[in-house]
Amino acid sequence: MSRSEIGLSGSTGKRKYDPGQLAAGWRSMTRLASLIHRGGRPAAIAPTVQLRPGEQQYGWFPVDTKSGRQLAVVTNRRLTIGSADHWLAMVDSIEPDPAGWSLTLRFRGVEPVSMRGPWVPWLAVVLCAEIYGTAFPPGYAPLPEIRIPTQRVLRPALDNR
Repeated sequence: MSRSEIGLSGSTGKRKYDPGQLAAGWRSMTRLASLIHRGGRPAAIAPTVQLRPGEQQYGWFPVDTKSGRQLAVVTNRRLTIGSADHWLAMVDSIEPDPAGWSLTLRFRGVEPVSMRGPWVPWLAVVLCAEIYGTAFPPGYAPLPEIRIPTQRVLRPALDNR
């Protein structure tokens, strides 16, 4: 399946995404992962929803869920999908699948939340940065095409006497 043909099957049917959006979402994910790896943080944007004191919004975009296409809003404290708030403090695990453009979040005491779309890999990095302080969940091995620069270690020159 090509990247432009991803989508949820079942009641929502197959969705095709604009190749430009897929490329932009992927590029944003890799750049943000690199920034987080170097100690950076996601950048806040002007809010599009009512925020609580100390809350910062990082983005908003459509995602496909089992209930259909819905608007997702991500802040440093919650992920809102449609009208449902999912508090980051209640997340048990984040299961990203960048190659499948999808993400599953597992919460304490409630059903898992799964979503898919061009910006979902970027969303996964934002959530991991807020919850774990890293670009990916603990123990997660990113895809080889997600290039995260490593710090170079300078070695002393060999003495060729």
